Amino acid sequence: MEEYLTTRQLSDRISLAPGTIRNRVYKGDFKKGVHYVKAGPRKLLFIWSGIERWLHGGSASEIRTRQQKGLINI
Repeated sequence: MEEYLTTRQLSDRISLAPGTIRNRVYKGDFKKGVHYVKAGPRKLLFIWSGIERWLHGGSASEIRTRQQKGLINI
């Protein structure tokens, strides 16, 4: 079962300020449907499994893309 977190709950869990989380949504670092869903006009719920993948460097395809662009070396 998927776990959804409010901005405040996510902030407490990953030690980022709520404003920083909102900025990451605005900049596109967090993707709708992958990292969060809209629960109303101004309410976001964050998908914990998507946030965990982001915290650990993204999905395998995202890591391969960064490697191909020369952004990371393994």
